[in-house]
Parts: sequence; C-alpha cells; structure tokens
Amino acid sequence: MAAVIIVAAGSGKRMKNSLPKQYMDLAGLPILARTLMAFDAHAAITRIFLVVAPGDIEFCRKTVLSVRGWIKDITLVPGGAHRQDSVWAGLKAAETAMGDDDIVVIHDGARPLVSCSMITACIEGAAKEGACIVGVPAYDTLKQADACGVVSGTLPREYVYMAQTPQAFTLKRIRQGFENARAKGLLATDDAALVEMCGMPVHIIPGSRTNIKITTPEDLDMASALIMLAGKT
Repeated sequence: MAAVIIVAAGSGKRMKNSLPKQYMDLAGLPILARTLMAFDAHAAITRIFLVVAPGDIEFCRKTVLSVRGWIKDITLVPGGAHRQDSVWAGLKAAETAMGDDDIVVIHDGARPLVSCSMITACIEGAAKEGACIVGVPAYDTLKQADACGVVSGTLPREYVYMAQTPQAFTLKRIRQGFENARAKGLLATDDAALVEMCGMPVHIIPGSRTNIKITTPEDLDMASALIMLAGKT
C-alpha cells in the first residue's frame, strides 16, 4: 500500500499575492488541483492526505476539491505553523490506515508537474531501500560563502543534488525520523533530512528540471509554458 501526504499549508509570501500560491490559477485550474491530479491518477496510490492551513479547510474544499470528480479518497488535514508540523499532522492521519511497511509519499502541493514515472520510481525505491527521494544533480559550479558574502570554497558538484519531492519512505522509517526530531527539537528543510539525522540511509534517484516548485511569479510563468508545451491545458 502507498499513500501520499500533499503539503499545502503555506502562505506563499514570495508570490506577492494575497491568495496563497497553491490556490492560484495554473492554465485554468488551481495549482493544488493539478498536483492532486497527478497522484489521483496513479495506480499505486490508495489514499491522499491533503494538509492545508486550518483556516483554509472549507476554502480548499470549495475551490480545489470541487473542480472535478476524484478517484481516490482525499482526507483534508489541518496543518501546523511550519512545514515540518504539517507533515507530522499528515503522518498522524495516515498511520491510522497504514502498516509499518507501507509506503508514505510526501509531496509539495506547489509542485504540480510531477510525472507518473517519477512517482513510480520513488515508491519502488522506498519499497526496496526504505527511503527514496528525487533530486537533480547540480549543473552549475557551487560556491560556499560566509556571512559576509565572501567565497570560502568550491563544492564538488558531481556529488551534490538539489532535492525535490516526491520523497517516499516506509511508514516505520519516516515516523522514526519525525519522532527523533520532535524529541530533540530538530528542524530540517526536507523530510529526508530527519531520516538522515537518525543515521538511516536515504537513496536518491534522478528528478527533473521540469518538476519545479512554484515559489515566485516567474515559476508560475514557467509552469504555464511547460503545460502548454505538453498539451495539458
């Protein structure tokens, strides 16, 4: 069994719009609806847990869930103050319907161009390795700088990846990562880092440059262009 937790509880301040970015229009549909469509259509996904801001529950139901009929059961979950809190809320909801060896996929609600093949590869990787994420190899030279903006070193880019979502784990492994973080007060910018903090390995597979996370107006323009090129309008 595989379930997905889609995290969409942020405010999207960098979009400079009063409407949170996940609800903004992307080629005729809310961004979040397009993200949901990718997982709703995937044969391996049995349940969808959609985490939104507590005050957005009804708004999401009316503006996103009402745009079409959905194949999968979608459970709305109120999120927390930070992304890590929101994923934890999604995990607590998901674990009531899952076993320790089932696969939990975690995905950003503002990353609507994820492909079916990428979801499949991530689930298969997690089933085999226990934890699997997608990432794009760094293609520019990477410089490390200090607080004053002075370059302090050059990183070997052949060993550096830009992490994306989906990220997939066995329920037991990702729960252990979150429980350890909560007990020690640890914070991380992605879910895989919490597993890494427990000393558990995380497998990485190729992502895609088109699997963009919509954060700025320029990202929205890029996503619109990619959808038009793919004929998915």
